[in-house]
Amino acid sequence: MFFDRDGELDVKIHPKSDCPQEELWKCTKYYGDIDPVVPSALSSTPSSIPVISGPVFVHSGQYTVKTDIIGAKNPKTQTSQDIHFETVVIIPDEQQFKIISSGTEYFISAKNFQDTITELHYDESSQSIIFQMPFNWDHVEHITFVKNSFEIPKNFLPFQNVNSFFGKVNDVLILPKDLHYDKYSNKNANILHFMINNNELKQLKNTDSKINVVITPESHSSIISEELLFDNGFKALASYDSRYSSSNDFLFSIVFFDPKGNLATDIRYGYGLKDPSGKETVNTGPNNLGIVLQNGIDTRVLNAPMEGKYSMQIVLLGIGPDALERPLFKKFELEIIKTEMSKTVISESVIPKWIKNNAGWWADGKIDDNSFIQGIQFLIKERIMSIPSTQSSGTGSNEIPPWIKNNAKWWADGKIDDNSFIQGIQFLVKEGIINP
Repeated sequence: MFFDRDGELDVKIHPKSDCPQEELWKCTKYYGDIDPVVPSALSSTPSSIPVISGPVFVHSGQYTVKTDIIGAKNPKTQTSQDIHFETVVIIPDEQQFKIISSGTEYFISAKNFQDTITELHYDESSQSIIFQMPFNWDHVEHITFVKNSFEIPKNFLPFQNVNSFFGKVNDVLILPKDLHYDKYSNKNANILHFMINNNELKQLKNTDSKINVVITPESHSSIISEELLFDNGFKALASYDSRYSSSNDFLFSIVFFDPKGNLATDIRYGYGLKDPSGKETVNTGPNNLGIVLQNGIDTRVLNAPMEGKYSMQIVLLGIGPDALERPLFKKFELEIIKTEMSKTVISESVIPKWIKNNAGWWADGKIDDNSFIQGIQFLIKERIMSIPSTQSSGTGSNEIPPWIKNNAKWWADGKIDDNSFIQGIQFLVKEGIINP
C-alpha cells in the first residue's frame, strides 16, 4: 500500500531473480518512508520514492499490473468501493546483431516486444535494415501491436545524415507514423522505433508464419523541425513528419534542453493543436496536470484529418517537482502535405519462379558468375526484370561483391523482397559489371 499527495505515484522496481519460493511474492520486499498517518503504507514523495525489490519484471514478456485506489485526499479517507485499474506492461527481449558496411563491423541491439527476431542483416545497395520474425496469423485478432526498437551506433556512416525512413512489411508499404528515428535519448546510439497496430496487421497477412520487414532511409527527409526558446532559457526542438497519411494522423516528437544545452529532465508540458479550419483538435494545457517527461523527450501520434497548415502551441508547465510561477507558451505552424514516399521502381510483371532458382543455384556455387550475369542480361533484355535507369561508373570490373551473392541466396529463400534484390542488380549495372 502506498500514499502519494500529488496524484502521481512513482515506484522504483529492482528486479532480482533466483527466488527459491514456489509463490514468488514471498521473495518480494518493500522499502521506503513509512507514512506517519497510516503506518502500513509507504509514502511516495519527490525526495523519497518507494522501492519494490524481488522477482518483478525479471523476464521478458507481457505482465498484467493491477492497481486499486482505496482512499483519496488523505490516508484516512476511504472510498466507498475500491476503484480498480488494470494495465499491461511489456518487458522487451534483447538481441545483438552484427552487420557490415564498407568492410566495417557494427553491432545493433534489437529490443523485441513480441517474438524474437530470427534474422537481421544490412543491405548495402539500398542501405536497408532487413529482418524477419515469426508470427502466428491465427492470433492476429488478439495482438494490439507489433513493436521493435533498434539501437544503431552513432558512428554508423550510412545513417549519419538520415532523419526519416520508409518501410515495407510483407512487401506492403507501411504508414509514415510506424517508424520513428530518435537521435537524442541515447548518447551512444540512435534508436529506430518500428511499430504497427492491429488494423495494419490485418492488411499484411500472408501464407507464411512470419513477418518480413525492410526499413530504408528516405533520400529526402520528410521531418520538419522547429526550435522553440522559452523565457526561462529552456529550449525545445519540436519535430513532425509532414507526410499526409491515409490513416489521418502524423508522428510528432519534442525534445527539451536546459539553458546549458543539456537534455532536460523531469519536464512537465502541455500542447494544443488547431487544424487548418481553426478547430482545436486536442488540448493538454495548464488546466491539466500536463505530460511528465523524465528524460525530456516525448513522441506521439496526433490526428491530422486533412492536409494544410496546422497551428500548434507548446506550454512549459514545470521543471522537476516545482510548477513554474506562470506557464510559458510558444506557438508555431506546421504543414501536412501529400507526398510520395520513396520507392524503387520495379517491374509490374511477376518474376517467374525459375529466376529465383537460378539465383539460388549461383549463390550455392552450382552455376558460375558468367551464367548468372547472362541470365540477368536476358531477363533485362526481355523486360521480365525492369531495372531503374542509372548512370554507369564505368569501372568495368568483373568481380561481383560477396554481398550480391548473399542477396541472391536470401531472395531465392524468400528472406528479402524483389525490390531489395533488384537494387543489388542495379548496383552491378552502375559498376559496369553487367551491361544491360
